Amino acid sequence: PRSRSSQGNGMTNRLAALILLAALPLARAEDEAPSPQTLCSTHAEALLAALDDARWDAATTDFDAALRTRYTPAKLRQDYEALPAKLGKRMGRGRPHAAEMSGHPVVMTPLIFEHGLSTAEVRCDGAGAVSDFRLETTQVMGTP
Repeated sequence: PRSRSSQGNGMTNRLAALILLAALPLARAEDEAPSPQTLCSTHAEALLAALDDARWDAATTDFDAALRTRYTPAKLRQDYEALPAKLGKRMGRGRPHAAEMSGHPVVMTPLIFEHGLSTAEVRCDGAGAVSDFRLETTQVMGTP
């Protein structure tokens, strides 16, 4: 038969093991914080979804302070609503392409219109906040 002290040590060891196992997900969660590129891709998707739904204020949520001052919801609306005037009816979006420019993440997404293409370019800072946003017409096709 076991003595009380060996049973106590066994219980202590099992409790210590359980505590260590319970703490592993916490340590792993810190290790698995999203990268700036992942954050930028997430912010780019949220920005474009807000634009699609005409939620102009929501579209600027992930802008850094400087971009929020420079690119107001009203200006964003004006620029986004000008695209169909040049390119026709919006047909959809292409697959986003992630890259890195000057050490910062960038996500470029083709916007497909009836008579051309535009690219939404989202640049982020090292922490993943949106530091620049551009809508550039990349191709205009003639009307039939």
